Amino acid sequence: MSQHLSREQLSHFVRFGYVILPQVATPEQLVQLRATTEAELAARHEPFELEADVQYPGAPVSAAAEGGQTIRRLLQAYTRHEVYQNWAEHPAVTASVKQLLGCEQLLLSPNHHNCMMTKQPAFSSHTHWHRDTRYWRFSDKYLINSWLALGDEKAENGGMMILPGSHRWDVKPEALDAAQFLIEDHPANLGRLTLARQVDLNAGDCLLFSAHCFHAAGANKTDQRKFSLVFTYHGEGTQGIAGTRSAVLAPVVLP
Repeated sequence: MSQHLSREQLSHFVRFGYVILPQVATPEQLVQLRATTEAELAARHEPFELEADVQYPGAPVSAAAEGGQTIRRLLQAYTRHEVYQNWAEHPAVTASVKQLLGCEQLLLSPNHHNCMMTKQPAFSSHTHWHRDTRYWRFSDKYLINSWLALGDEKAENGGMMILPGSHRWDVKPEALDAAQFLIEDHPANLGRLTLARQVDLNAGDCLLFSAHCFHAAGANKTDQRKFSLVFTYHGEGTQGIAGTRSAVLAPVVLP
């Protein structure tokens, strides 16, 4: 197996649940990815998810309201365009994820993430603290997300925040609301939330993080769109549970 991560990077992931691969995407790749995304947004090729669909704080109240047609995510990215597929198979990313998972065969889940995540200036929403695994149904929790920043990501444009080490937390049901977000004023969560860390990314950086790690993000308060290409990976030992959304489409076996 190719070794792309240093011992320090591996240790950081084990302890905190995430690691940043700096400047993995070249400026030329970023230009191509951004141009493709702008074209896909303009053409409004389905499938996509609207901000109004998720009803997070700050989202338009309905698809018919002002800003209601704002696209939040371009879905099925792996089969949507070859430039997205090429990134999903980028050797530096896939080799690093294989190292983190300790697997022989890497698979991509087409059912979760598999999208170009957009945050548009006028109508973007705030996402509370959650684990991606809250609604996923797999045989275990060993899934890793890759998050490529097509531009700089900071607090002001809705960049990601992470609760370091939360992929190893045992969180009681009463500390979560009905949608499986952390209840921020719950006594069990008050100390934990003081650990929150803003994960600043530069254009071309790729964040790898456990899908079981709590994360959140604010709204985009700038006048520029923010784009992030997101895929979810797992090893051969992790299986989507039959009859659930996690097993609707068969996993993609990567080269």
